[in-house]
Amino acid sequence: MSKEVVDQLLTHGIHRFLADGVHYRDLVDIQAATADWSQWCRVWSEFAAAAEERGDAALRQSHTRTAAAEFGRAALYFHYAQNLYYDDLKVKRKAHDRKVSVFKRAAPLFDPPLERVGIPFEKISLPAYLRLPSGRAQAPCVILLGGLDTTKEDYMVVNNLCAERGLATLAFDGPGQGEVLYEMLWRPDFGRAIYAVLDYLERRPEIDRSRIGIIGRSTGGFYAPQAAATDARIKAAVAWGAMYHLRNLASVPAVTRDGFVFVSGSKSVEEAVRFFECINLEGVASRIRCPLLVVHGGLDTITPLENATRLVQEAAGPVETLIWEDSGHCCHDRSHIVRPAMADFMVRHL
Repeated sequence: MSKEVVDQLLTHGIHRFLADGVHYRDLVDIQAATADWSQWCRVWSEFAAAAEERGDAALRQSHTRTAAAEFGRAALYFHYAQNLYYDDLKVKRKAHDRKVSVFKRAAPLFDPPLERVGIPFEKISLPAYLRLPSGRAQAPCVILLGGLDTTKEDYMVVNNLCAERGLATLAFDGPGQGEVLYEMLWRPDFGRAIYAVLDYLERRPEIDRSRIGIIGRSTGGFYAPQAAATDARIKAAVAWGAMYHLRNLASVPAVTRDGFVFVSGSKSVEEAVRFFECINLEGVASRIRCPLLVVHGGLDTITPLENATRLVQEAAGPVETLIWEDSGHCCHDRSHIVRPAMADFMVRHL
């Protein structure tokens, strides 16, 4: 891909990059340094490595808060180095593994810290981070679920907003996501992973099992409502980019479309379209009885606005909405409104 394509990707994604914690000056410099798509992973990784080095320097001086911030930034930059980068799987895996490694260093330094845990799921263990609020027993908990090539490590802004409000969080990688991608591809019954997470949380004495919510981002905007409809243990749900269906998969932007093909193990777009027929809330949405927040942008090129309106119309319980017709996927351009509102929603209903 040419420099023009790289510039388009960075310009199109700027709201998400900034909302997730990429520093604006770094983003400007990354854009200037990336001559074409083949250099994308290398340039992002160089900026990630520089952040990790700053974290090391801070840690040597016992500046743990600075070290946590820099290691967290390094993990985020390594995440974007490999995000939807399927051109060279060895390069992608290297950046991914460095993301996982540096976030493990950041996790215990955050305040409150994050505990890395494993959640039994069939023959594997789903990697996750549990975060408990300080000084609070039997805390309500919010499950943080990503989407296509979004993971537990790049959820820290929302994670922090929940922690600041006294909520515990559990961020995990499911089938076809993050670390699990290299053990298990996406599955039509992905929702079973959420049930496994709920089983795990019920065994944690620090968690109030009667107050568990879920925020699902992008494809998680299907699985969160699905979980709310099929498991009464979910007491509040957020569809962050509602995905009632994915029948439009063949027409989504090419980089994203190719990602869906890869994580499903499909050999073609047509095969992936058939695979993701499993994403369909018809006959399911009407079973949602817990409070539901639907966050959506009318200019979304991945999940069209009709996905949000159908979900809102069919959900049986109380529904709140944050919908802007001039906003894009997951309303990253309204992140200063959306992300605190999602955390506040959980406080109100948990």
